[in-house]
Amino acid sequence: MSMIGGRLARTVGLAALLCAIATVAAADDGRGLRRAGDPNRVSLSGLSSGAAMAVQYAVAHSGSVEAVGAVAGPQWGCADGSLSRAVNACLCGRSALTPTIDTAHRLAADGAIDSLVSGRPQALSRSWVFQSPADETVTVGSGRADAAFLTAFIGAAASLDEGNAADGSSRAGHGIITPDGSAACAADDREADFVRRCGAEDNVGKMFHSLFGAGAPYDPSQRAPQVPESEVWAFDQQSLIDRVKAGSPALANDHLNPVWLWSPDKSTRRRNFDMAPTGSIYVPPACRAAGSACRVHVALHGCKQDARQFARTAGYNEWAERYRTIIVYPAIALGTPVSAPICRLPALDGVVDAAWIEPNPNGCWDWWGYLDAASDRGRHLTKQAPQIRVLTGIIAAVSASAAD
Repeated sequence: MSMIGGRLARTVGLAALLCAIATVAAADDGRGLRRAGDPNRVSLSGLSSGAAMAVQYAVAHSGSVEAVGAVAGPQWGCADGSLSRAVNACLCGRSALTPTIDTAHRLAADGAIDSLVSGRPQALSRSWVFQSPADETVTVGSGRADAAFLTAFIGAAASLDEGNAADGSSRAGHGIITPDGSAACAADDREADFVRRCGAEDNVGKMFHSLFGAGAPYDPSQRAPQVPESEVWAFDQQSLIDRVKAGSPALANDHLNPVWLWSPDKSTRRRNFDMAPTGSIYVPPACRAAGSACRVHVALHGCKQDARQFARTAGYNEWAERYRTIIVYPAIALGTPVSAPICRLPALDGVVDAAWIEPNPNGCWDWWGYLDAASDRGRHLTKQAPQIRVLTGIIAAVSASAAD
């Protein structure tokens, strides 16, 4: 090759590289949450505390949510506003669980959650639960109790998946399972991202098939290749938090005032309802054109998880195109996590229920009432819960067109 030809080749190669970089940088189309999603096809799911919040939202908004999925989540309404009960009973199974369906019916009768017709939701009709019997963070009894609650509330049997022995998912540790997972299938005391690999087991694939498959056989080959990180875009969550903050909801304190030790106070994180300023969204190609009217699915990460990493790796994006579904990933701000597996620690006593003890170091969604002020206990299960109100704003925005 001549010197001129070599220079030309290098120039062309450099231009191609710069073009590729520019393409990656411009991957986000700048539309944020406004995707004109179908408001009549809204669903939620999550892992651990995210599973709990997904069910809480679906129960509170059962007139507009069509389906819900839970991976390794505790029973709805189990904690009754108590952190000690949340850990001892709902997670670790140290005391008996009791049915909570009467609480849901009472909240519906009081107007705190969507009304029921003949005791049944007006939209919510399908549910799916995964719970590995070997999970050491949420016991199998709590997962089964959650499935029993959903069956009683919806009036249709929840699909309960407890894994299988062939791929080890029946012995999996706490986490969401995907073929691309980075963590070992079984718990190994070195928990990092809680995205596990148990052979070809695929929690999201089976969940979406159960919720949206309309009776067709499950076909794992329809799972798309792993979606590039550049295709998972950020959205402004802070503006939606601020709208709810403008109403000045009462909030529990999360630490002591460092100057006046007897004066409880709230951190900036608490004033943001422990939520992060940004979330993530994946819009599959089939849903990017005007008028696509795709499903909207809200996927909620679990405790101790990096929200952005969950959005990239949990396995939702790879099924989004198959089911024409926009995946939205709201985010909780991570605190300073407790390193040890919680059910291997000593049982908690009632002292930890005082709000001035940091109640959410693991960056969990509010499934036991850590945001509830003393004057408003139980709000976390209702449509007035601050995090639920932010999620409502997110869903409304995803269902809005760019012109709205």
